Amino acid sequence: MGAAAAISSKLVSQLPPRLIAGPGLLVAAGGMLWFSTLGTDSSYAAHLMPAMFVTALGLGMSFVPMTLGAVSGVAHQDTGMASALLNTAQQVGGALGLAALSTISTSAADDRLPDAAANLYRAMGAKDFPLLAKAGEALTQGYTMAFVAAAVMFLAGLVVTFVAVDAGKQQRTEGAVPVHMG
Repeated sequence: MGAAAAISSKLVSQLPPRLIAGPGLLVAAGGMLWFSTLGTDSSYAAHLMPAMFVTALGLGMSFVPMTLGAVSGVAHQDTGMASALLNTAQQVGGALGLAALSTISTSAADDRLPDAAANLYRAMGAKDFPLLAKAGEALTQGYTMAFVAAAVMFLAGLVVTFVAVDAGKQQRTEGAVPVHMG
């Protein structure tokens, strides 16, 4: 994520934020869709790690221009408040997003096998391999649904970014922090 953030911070002086953040959200959605292909036999190196890198690349591309866009055009005396509001929105949004995705995952898993997580632990302790396989498949189905939902959330963010974010039209107030956004 760090390399993508560094690159996007260089690009933000040359391009509007939506032209950097938008593709970043698309890449992050692709990473989430890649996660949705994981199965019970997926390996870390071949499946999980590449999806993590793709998602981190996309998020790194989108965070810097969105942060700069959120505080540009804000009067100097209000930058602390704008920054605090942005940080609060990120924290609350992350918590709500995680709660929603956890609910989707648990519901989808429990639809396939009621109390799937508890059954997984019960099967591991009892060495009940058929139940272990069934619980693993149910939990994988739940995770798949959550990853697809996360991809949809990123794509919704992409639409909002292209429709609502346009730093070139932001009104500059007297004493505003001069951040060149392209």
